[in-house]
Amino acid sequence: MEENNKKENILKSIIHNKITLVSLFIIIISIIISIPMFDPNYNLQFDDGVQHICRIIGTEQSIKEGQLIPVIMSNFCNGFGYSWNLFYSPVTAYLPLIFRIFTTSYEMCLKLFMIVVSIATGFAMYFFVKKFLQSKKNVINEKKGKASIRLDDNRIEFIAILASVLYILLPYRLNDMYFRIAVAELTSFIFLPIIFNGLYTIINLSKKSWLLIVGATGMLLTHSLLTVYVAIFCILYVSININKLNKKTILILFANLGLVLLLTFFYWGPLIESKLATNYEVFNEDHMVRWGAMIGLKAKPYEIAFHIHGRMLYGIGILVIIGTALSFTVLTNKNIDRKNFIFFLICGIVSTIMSLNFFPFEKLPSLFTMMQFSFRMLEFGGFFLVICSSIAIGISIKNFNKFTVLCLSCISILLLLPNIEDLPKGRDYAEQELISGIRVTSDTGRIHAGCASFEYLPNKALENRAYIETRENIPIILDNESTASSNDTEIATIENFNKDGTNCSFNVVSKKGDDIIEIELPYIYYIGYNVEYTDDSENNNSVETYESENGFLCIRVPNENVTVNVKYTGTVLMKIAYIISVVTFLVLITIYFIKRVKERKQEIMYLHQMDIFQMRKRKRN
Repeated sequence: MEENNKKENILKSIIHNKITLVSLFIIIISIIISIPMFDPNYNLQFDDGVQHICRIIGTEQSIKEGQLIPVIMSNFCNGFGYSWNLFYSPVTAYLPLIFRIFTTSYEMCLKLFMIVVSIATGFAMYFFVKKFLQSKKNVINEKKGKASIRLDDNRIEFIAILASVLYILLPYRLNDMYFRIAVAELTSFIFLPIIFNGLYTIINLSKKSWLLIVGATGMLLTHSLLTVYVAIFCILYVSININKLNKKTILILFANLGLVLLLTFFYWGPLIESKLATNYEVFNEDHMVRWGAMIGLKAKPYEIAFHIHGRMLYGIGILVIIGTALSFTVLTNKNIDRKNFIFFLICGIVSTIMSLNFFPFEKLPSLFTMMQFSFRMLEFGGFFLVICSSIAIGISIKNFNKFTVLCLSCISILLLLPNIEDLPKGRDYAEQELISGIRVTSDTGRIHAGCASFEYLPNKALENRAYIETRENIPIILDNESTASSNDTEIATIENFNKDGTNCSFNVVSKKGDDIIEIELPYIYYIGYNVEYTDDSENNNSVETYESENGFLCIRVPNENVTVNVKYTGTVLMKIAYIISVVTFLVLITIYFIKRVKERKQEIMYLHQMDIFQMRKRKRN
């Protein structure tokens, strides 16, 4: 009997626990909106999808090969190796692999990851809007005969839930999820609310916060291009709140920035090192900025509200548009932080306008055009306007309660249903084909599964792509061709060649000719390969690597009988960067838990003192 009562009490406490109910609601909305992904006919390989699937496959292969720093996908680019992880933010390569625990399918890993991303996106917005409103919880004064509405805890809760739902269901976010399968951009939606939650806490509430560190680190490790824009918005945000800055706040902000740079050093350190090592296409503006697409893929004004068949989802949602219009009616409301509310409203409107076809986005300085597509501004427009519209709707409706939120959520989902028929169908490749690596041929074209638009190739390799298409997957002695043609004798030969991913070994058998021979290895040129040769005396000697005229890894060794061993180990800077990032992370985690333990002890001590006080009070009575 007692056991049953305990179970009933636990169940009641769960049911009446507000955060539990909110969590369930956010999770349910996220799952509902993810259902179309599990249609057997849905094509997850569409657009960027195949690249993300290949990247997950390649990352796992790199780890299995024993790469200390897994950045080279050895099966890609005809087995010559292709690097995503040196240049592309790593979160969306590593985290989806966690779901390999539950499934053998890489596509399923990506689907499960996107569901979790949707849930996290909702929670991030919920907690930010709730904090934003709780900081200004007062009674609205009556004005012009209108009845006042109290912004109490319940109303704040429901507004925060509505913001979470509208953010999850933001049409442009779903465009990233279903039509572009832009997983990195989709994931970046999580970190926008976290960053501004941290900034708001530090600047407006004058409190220390881990959120800015978490948000900025996540954003940089998810989408480096969007991080540039986020930084601009953050600078603007600090500027409009400059009167609230003091020495302590400024120190906290700079300390946060320093910690973010240390935490992400393992990513941006090797990225800069690669840029200095040679010319890669990713740093070539002519390759990366697609002017035709930037102009041709702009949103038309009415597409912000309505989806046109055969086009991407450029919308921010009808409810968000209505809420944005209502936002102008609540600007005088003393219950909200008006300065910040107006900042969010202006940023949202301006960002949305910048995505439209009449705005000359392509004429902006290169700092802005590096974004590649002007429609990406809809992420920022949607983020800021969801905040404003949710607050405006929540304040404007007198009896705003859980049923109102439920109705608005259902309406938002129903408005999205017609878009299901436009989802991409079919499949381009069997998963096993992607695991083996799709060959690069003369028919491949500009876009290739696993290599995208070849933007992570060295310039020389891209210029000589025909060489990649026809080259044998073996080491080549570059001096042999000219010498053999004149003397009809090779100066050396390669024997016992054995290749396993980014590791290979072979023997050089000397015949005649030069003291030094030049060998082009069967690897695209990326920094981090370690090459050694063993001579007849069994002495190990390190060999410096450099880039051949074809964009491949090249070495010079003595024209003797030697054994050459190649292994990808990463550069010294890579190893140092990883150590610095890991140590910084461990230190921060340790500090956080020590702080939590101290706070818990103080809570227990306070409760103990209150118990003693109550006991003494009862005795006196």
